[in-house]
Amino acid sequence: MLLNTRQAALTGPVQNKRRRTSPMSEPQVTYARDGHVAVLTMNRPEAMNAMSVAMLTDLTDAVRRYAEDDEAWVAVLRGEGRAFCTGGDLKEALELIGDEPENFYVMPRQGLEAFALVRATPKPMIAAVHGYCMAGGLLLANACDLIVSGESCKFGIPETSVGMPTMGYLDLWKFMGPRVFMEKVLTAEPFGAAEAKACGLVNRVVADDQVQAEAMTLAQKIAGNSPRSVAAHTQAVRLSVKYNREVLEEFQRQIWDPVVFGQDIQEGLSSFRERRKPQWKNR
Repeated sequence: MLLNTRQAALTGPVQNKRRRTSPMSEPQVTYARDGHVAVLTMNRPEAMNAMSVAMLTDLTDAVRRYAEDDEAWVAVLRGEGRAFCTGGDLKEALELIGDEPENFYVMPRQGLEAFALVRATPKPMIAAVHGYCMAGGLLLANACDLIVSGESCKFGIPETSVGMPTMGYLDLWKFMGPRVFMEKVLTAEPFGAAEAKACGLVNRVVADDQVQAEAMTLAQKIAGNSPRSVAAHTQAVRLSVKYNREVLEEFQRQIWDPVVFGQDIQEGLSSFRERRKPQWKNR
């Protein structure tokens, strides 16, 4: 049931929220692949990759494409220009809200559905963050499995400074710790990459001009391992954050059977015995 729920997320309600200013407009999130590594690029540099409705639609499309690409075993999510992502596009949000406060929920709801899709994708994603990783941008990065940060990147949960609710942050404390998370929410003060790493939010901090290279190196390292085993372990770790041990044990066979009964496990054992590099088939 749990994995069926994940599959539903990949085909679910986000697809009904498509909006484009023009059918010929350039996608605001692009998809490319380097070997077995997919690269998803947010491409609104003029707006510091603030998330518009169109951008969230394109993000959904790109994540689905990654999920369905059998030759893509790990993905890097990055932002073009001076920032990873500064959160929702407030100018567009104000236009959507108009005189109806209920409309405030339109963009956050679409964003949360897109972030849930990232978490539901049964393959790992790495966020390569630089410049600014704020508000919804921080939520998006945290939806990924690993985070590589530039040394001068600024993180933040600024909603209380503008009187907005902090929708979608409810599991962020599990990565930062509840006390640190509470302070960042209440003060709305930005914090740096060193502090983000110290509290467990990010994995690696590198020079600003090395973020993409470091993320690709990490992705290629992961892609060198069995894709079936990597995907299964990705799901298992995600579930361990969300559920207790009893629930995890209930779903062990669903997670591990594709590995145990696949071809790659035999290739892995044979290559170890023969002292050669394995040739994974993702089967």
